[in-house]
Amino acid sequence: MTSKLEKALNDIIEVYHKYSESECSEDDYLQKDEFKKLLKKEANSFLRCTLPHGMEEADYIEDLFQKANKNKNEYLHFEEFVTTLAKLAIHAHNMSHKAVKQGEEQGQGHVHGPH
Repeated sequence: MTSKLEKALNDIIEVYHKYSESECSEDDYLQKDEFKKLLKKEANSFLRCTLPHGMEEADYIEDLFQKANKNKNEYLHFEEFVTTLAKLAIHAHNMSHKAVKQGEEQGQGHVHGPH
């Protein structure tokens, strides 16, 4: 039986390949437009949850892409992509704890990430 974590890890790989192997790219990387489509379709609630105050979504996605694209080659390999997902998850996790401190959620029943 597959655990929740194993399923989540497998889903990340499958989603990455779904977008990195689109019609415009047969290589195993995400072009900027593929990255944008992926985040908007597959992680939209996380984008909204972690969007910095006063920043437009398009600018936020561009910022995420530029920070992930360490070698400045204008596309993301799997490692760069997963690092970006980890940063989104960390941000959402930290925000959930901040909400607990502000009294928005109570006790250990607080929610990590968007629900």
